[in-house]
This record gives sequence, C-alpha cells and structure tokens, in this order.
Amino acid sequence: MGFADLHIHSIYSPDATTTVRAILKQAKDSDLNVIAVTDHDEIRGSLEAHALAPEYGVESIPGAEISTKDGHLLALWIRELPPKGLSLLDTLPLIGKQGGIAIAPHPFNNLPSSLTMEAVVGSLANPRAKAVLKGMETHNMSTQAFDSVAQKLSIYLPLAKLASSDAHIYWAIGAGRTEFPGETAQDLRNALERNTTVPIPYEDEFSAQAALSWMRRITLKKMGFVSDTPSASQPINTQRMSQSFIGKMRKK
Repeated sequence: MGFADLHIHSIYSPDATTTVRAILKQAKDSDLNVIAVTDHDEIRGSLEAHALAPEYGVESIPGAEISTKDGHLLALWIRELPPKGLSLLDTLPLIGKQGGIAIAPHPFNNLPSSLTMEAVVGSLANPRAKAVLKGMETHNMSTQAFDSVAQKLSIYLPLAKLASSDAHIYWAIGAGRTEFPGETAQDLRNALERNTTVPIPYEDEFSAQAALSWMRRITLKKMGFVSDTPSASQPINTQRMSQSFIGKMRKK
C-alpha cells in the first residue's frame, strides 16, 4: 500500500512558507510515496517539485488549487492553469481537456473558499464535469472542525475519499494522508478512478498548533526570510529553476 498527500502549499502561495526542496524532503521523511504541490492559482512550484522529486525518492503530481466562482478546486495532472473565477462546471472540462482530474478540497463547510453540496452535486449531474471530478477531502488538517460534515455527506457521493494536510508549513506535510493500493502516482490515479482510496484520520488536533506556527513563519516570510528551507548550505533560486523547467516543457 502507498500513502499520498495531495494538498500541499509552497512559497509560491502567498500564505505558505515552505520551499519546494523542503517539501520533498519532508515528504520523504514522512514516508509518503506521492504528493501534489497545489499552490493557489499558481503552478510553478508544482512543476519544480515534479522535476526534482526523483532526487528524493517520491513522485510529485503537477497540480494547483484553482479559485473557481463556486469555491476552491484541486486540479491534478495538469500542465497549464485554467483561468480562475470560472464556474465549477466551466473549470472541470478545462482540467479534463489536459488529461487531469479534480478533487473537492475542504468541502461543505460554509467557508467562502469551499465548494457547496449544491455545486458538487450539480457537477456530478453533468457528464463532462462528472468525468473529471473524482474525489473529495473528508479530512483536511486545516479545517478539522468542519470535517464531520464532509465525512457524513461523502457516504452519498460517488467520489473517492481523501485525507490531506493542506500544509502551509513544512512539518504539517503528511499529517493528513491517503492510503491507496500500490505505490506509484499511476496506482494512485487508478485508485481515485475506482474509488478505492482510504483517508487516514489524524492522530492529534493540529489546528491551534498549526495556526501559531504558521503565524510565526509567515511573519518571517513577509520580512524577507524563507523560514522553511532544507538547509543553509542549499541555497535555492526558485524563480530561475521554475522558469527553466517551464521553458523545457513548452519546447516539448
């Protein structure tokens, strides 16, 4: 069996503090087989992670967290960002056109950033959208107080169930994880398609600890420091690396 965390934010998200290499190191140390860096309406960090992941013995799926008109949506196995601000029904086919699939993150909790039950059910009633929306988070470390609603409603939906960290700081990576048959990213995709994933419940309550840790680190970031680097001896020019990788992808 393999383990995945498909909702991780890097320094390319304005509200996160972890470098791409630090994410990959923490993923390896947390015994994760597959991850996805899903920054807010940004794909550079995810493409970096996909390119660097073999050095760390993990697989990283290209993806992003898209801001749709109806709430946030995790887009996986994509190479280009769909425009933000479109409806869920308009966004899902754009993800599918790239060969990608989508996950509903932290749904049904009445937060402005979360999809409603009506939006998800509406997409499942649309054949083009249903073919792309394959899973939902029933456990999200950042929204633990609301998870019980998603868990109860998930029983009635034909969607794979996932647990994710929604990590904005390095130590949270892997705190929420999903078990799946096999070990590879393709095995994980097969499990999502077949609805055979298993969300692993958290062992502890992380919300208060994560909030305090995040506040300290995001303050350092705003002051010009990247607080969660892999080591002082490994300086990273993330902008140059991502531009180089994106250039290679465009040539292909």
